[in-house]
Amino acid sequence: HVFAVRPKPEGTVEGQSIINMNVRGKRGNIVQTYPGVEYDYQPNRMEMDSGDFIHIQWTGANSNPQNNAGQGRAGTDRHNMVLLREITWPKEGAFQDPAMGCFACNYPEFITPTTNFLGLAQSELMSLAYMDNMQYYGDMDELDDAGTHYSMIKQITKRGIYRYLCTRNNNFTNRSQKGEIRVM
Repeated sequence: HVFAVRPKPEGTVEGQSIINMNVRGKRGNIVQTYPGVEYDYQPNRMEMDSGDFIHIQWTGANSNPQNNAGQGRAGTDRHNMVLLREITWPKEGAFQDPAMGCFACNYPEFITPTTNFLGLAQSELMSLAYMDNMQYYGDMDELDDAGTHYSMIKQITKRGIYRYLCTRNNNFTNRSQKGEIRVM
């Protein structure tokens, strides 16, 4: 493993926060990962001020135990980060909040030029979804041929509540990798 400390990104000022957001856990069900945990964003609920920087990063591997449960090619782990879709059929009187994305929905939002996720550009949203917007080959429906490492540092100025998921590590049962960022 390699650990690198890099200089602060251009545009930061003394005392300005850079918040780290990554992934923890291991491929497999709760029994197979013990004493570790199944995949989760870390932190999975985050609050930050408008103008703070966020460092979104994670690593994957091709050397997990071949028989551990999970989506995608055996022995691999991959991650991504996509805005959750809004509730499809709102129910009258149901709790409604101003968040982008609904935790009860297990499907990603379509990425369009107007998709609002942290105020990121469409190209940055595609990068978060596919780990590299230059990926035009291989099996990408479960990110099998995506790279194992991802890193993006961005200043976030768009206020709001954003809920997101990993499209690979979500099999509609108890395995659900989701998170929330509140930009105040």
